[in-house]
Parts: sequence; C-alpha cells; structure tokens
Amino acid sequence: MKKKTVGLALSVMLAGSAILAGCSTSGDKETGSSDGKKNLRLTDTSDITTVDPAKATDSVAFNMIGNTMEGLYRLDKDGKAVPALAEKTDVSSDKLTYTFTLRDSKWSDGSPVKAQDFEFAWKRAVDPDTGSGYAYIFDTVKNGSAVSQGKKPVDDLGVKALDDKTLEVTLERPAPYFLSLTSFGTYTPISEEFYKKNEKDFSLKPDKLLYNGPFVWTSWKTDSKRVLTKNENYWDKDAVKLDEVTIRVVKDTSTVANLYDANDIDYAGLTSEQVATYESKPEFKTALRSSVAYLKFNNEDATMKDVNARKAIARAIDPKGITDTLLANGSIPTTSFIPKDFIKDEAGKDYTSDINWFDRDGKEAADLWKKANGDKKTTVELLSFDSEDSKKISEYMKGQIEKNLPNVTVSIKQQPFKNKLDLEAKGNYQISYSLWGPDYQDPMSNLSIFESTNSQNDVKYKSSAYDKLLNAANDESDVAKRLDLFKQAEAQLIEKDQAIAPLYQSGAAYLSRSSIKNFNRQLFGADFQYKYVDVK
Repeated sequence: MKKKTVGLALSVMLAGSAILAGCSTSGDKETGSSDGKKNLRLTDTSDITTVDPAKATDSVAFNMIGNTMEGLYRLDKDGKAVPALAEKTDVSSDKLTYTFTLRDSKWSDGSPVKAQDFEFAWKRAVDPDTGSGYAYIFDTVKNGSAVSQGKKPVDDLGVKALDDKTLEVTLERPAPYFLSLTSFGTYTPISEEFYKKNEKDFSLKPDKLLYNGPFVWTSWKTDSKRVLTKNENYWDKDAVKLDEVTIRVVKDTSTVANLYDANDIDYAGLTSEQVATYESKPEFKTALRSSVAYLKFNNEDATMKDVNARKAIARAIDPKGITDTLLANGSIPTTSFIPKDFIKDEAGKDYTSDINWFDRDGKEAADLWKKANGDKKTTVELLSFDSEDSKKISEYMKGQIEKNLPNVTVSIKQQPFKNKLDLEAKGNYQISYSLWGPDYQDPMSNLSIFESTNSQNDVKYKSSAYDKLLNAANDESDVAKRLDLFKQAEAQLIEKDQAIAPLYQSGAAYLSRSSIKNFNRQLFGADFQYKYVDVK
C-alpha cells in the first residue's frame, strides 16, 4: 500500500514480501505463551516509517494505525464497513450531512474519546502546514480540497463537534463510499490535549501516542521488532482474542518455510521458489490481492516526458514472465489500475472484464522508442525495493527492456522502502517499480492519486482532460454512467498518455494452519486486522 485517495494504499505492499504469522500456546518464551496468553507472531520486510495518522502513506504505517486506532467505522472480517466509534449515524435527505453520535470509549490512558478529537485530527491532516501526503482523502468533505491547497482556512473544513458526543460532517457532494472511507487510518481521531503536550516528538515512540483501537503499541526495536498488546481500555475488548502481536523485520524470506515446517509459525508467506515444493500440501493456498504492481514514469524527467518513450517501455515488458514464473502465486497480468474482483456494475459485471489499454509488443515498442530517442544510446534508471523478489523482478524487466528497445541500458537502483518513498516524493527517479492498494471500495481510491493537484501525484502527471473526467465521475449518481466516466479517465491516463504502466495484480501464496482463525487479508485499507484473529 504505499499511498492512496478519495480514492486512496497500499497501500503499497512490497512485491514478494513474506508475511508470516506464528501462534503458540505452550512453551515459547518469546511469545509468552507459557502463561496461557494467545500470541500472534508476524514478520514484515519493512520497518515503521511513521505511525502519525496525518503523515502515514504506506502499508506498514496503515497496518499499525488500523490495529491500534479506530475511527467512526471499521471494516469487519469480511471487509464490510460497520459502525465502530459511531454508535448512531444520521444522514440528511440530500446525503450531504452526516451526524454521528459517538459511543462511550476511552483512550489508552483512560481519558474519554471526544468528538473534538475527530475535528482536531481531520483539520490537522488537511492543514497545509502539516504536509500530509493523504490530505486529499478529505476532498470528499466540504472544502477539503480548497483547505489542503491553502485556498481556504482550516476551520472551513466541513467537520464540527457539536458537543463531546456529536460530530457533524458536511460533504462536498454525495459520496456512496463515505462511511467506508471513515474506516481509513487518516480519518482516525487524535487527542488534542495529548498532542499539544507532546507535539515535538508526537508518535516517534510508543509512549508518544494514545491509542483507542484493539491494540496498544508497546515496544519497538528499530529495524528489528515491534510489539502490540491488547488494549484493556478498548470499548470492544471482549471481542479481541489475542493478547499480543509481535512483528519482526525480516528481509531474507528464504527461511520462512523452514520455520513453518518446524512448527515455529502457523502462517507462512511463500517465495516463488517454494511454491513447487508446497503446492500439493493441504495447507497451501493462493489468493488474488487487490494491490496492482505498476511502473511509475516521472513525467517531468527529460527522457520520460516523451509519451512515446513511456509507451515503448510499457509495451516492452511481458509481465507473464513475472506472474507465471518469478512469482507463481496467483498474480495475473493487467493493463488496468483497478484490480479485478473489486468493482462490479449493477448487473454484476467486473469493471476490468473488457479492458485492455495496450498490447505488449516488442516491435511496436522499438518503433515508439525510435520516435522518442532515435538511435542514440540511452541509460534509464529503474528504482525498486530492496527485497529478494523485487530484485528478480527488476532484473527481468531490465532484460525485457534491453532486449526490445534499441540502444537502451537499464540501471537498477534498489532502495529500502522508506528511502524509495522519499525519492519518489522528491521526484528523484526516472522509472519506479511500485505497488498500490486501494483504501476504500471505489475506483476513485486508485485513480484520484493522478489528479493534477493530488499530493500523491509523484509521477507529475498533469492533464485537465483527466481531471475533468474524474470530477464528472464524482458528480454522477448513476452507477453505469459513473463507471463509464472512470473508464474514460483510465483510457486518458494509460491508453493515451501512458502516465503509468500497470504490470500485474498481486497474488499471495502461503501456508496456513487450521489453528489460526480469521487471519485474512483485506481488500482495502489496512492489509490485516488482528482484532478478529483467534488461535485455537
């Protein structure tokens, strides 16, 4: 999940990242299971970048926020938005005003969560001085876009605490996905009193945050391990079965299966090399995820600003070599930035069923490259993650590009997750191998990040035609017409302008024991919710 919008994430998840979970109920000192507690052990390929709801932009951050914080709504274990801190929701007849009555709930220090905490957090997130990469996710709220762009004062944002228990929200336009949107991490509250006391180092350490979600962040060893424990002040604590979650940073994924075989873990993400060994076992499973892998083109780079150069690279790479051989985990090639099995029309037809924005064709790629660069020798830099599978995928793409494009050399620049995000945000790249996961179930969650004024638009794409189509989709209430406008926008973005090049929709291959219950990857927002997990 890196990043996302009103139509945000992935959230970006790293390609091939191995996510392991281990649970034990006897004898393991590390998990504390000797005292009868239920423990879930996980690994991730990246460390925490931030846990500040206003500044989070990546999947690691949103997973942390999604499990330690709670907004007006939360996604249930089936991915449906259900009331969380909103005990009652009233919607005006014009669908523009939402009045939320908050349930009794507490912060982790025992102080009450108030409607003012939501108003403070939302206004802080859209304040240009905060520099939130997700300020645009409040564009749905009245004056959200104008405030985040500095055109109107922060207090003009359409959110107001009527009293401690009542929050009134006014929308810019009717938005059928709004309640789902309030489950997203940037919409969670922040205690204004606690923030002002700890503003200098807010969120930099576990004790510099207050939590109102199922778990509390209790310890952190940088680039090593982070620990969450059950929040005893959580309003729905009786529904939380786990006592502790431990997440270790592990970039070397080759030992995962060995840990599973040794009964040290109960859930193991598999690398592509391990699939053949385990695919006959009953515990082996694959699942199509909602994140889309794609190439970002820096549309302001001297070489990449030529549309023919971008189209050439998009057509030079056949992603079947990635999905079928390098990953072998259920991933599928795509030319759409909207994932399959995510959006359907009223008749049940999948949004992506009739989409093919471009063909992979080596000859056409070579011709387009010559139009852009003639016969001159050119070196292009490919920015990538520093995981094992990312290296293999980048090497594969390098080979495809150099094979199909005349006089081109590709230089691969592998970077740790946080460094890669920083380089993208500053525009210090030519091409970047990236992944994006939606933050709520609407095409806007993916497509809005390429609007001209969107803070997530680090491909530097500027198209008034694209912006107008998305605005029209936002204003359209007819479902069929709205989806058609999104397709027109995608055609502008990819087929005509090739601002990005979708590669594949991610899959996941894993081993899972029957002892873990409800440990499921979600379609959008935080990748996993530990609230629903149990160990039998």
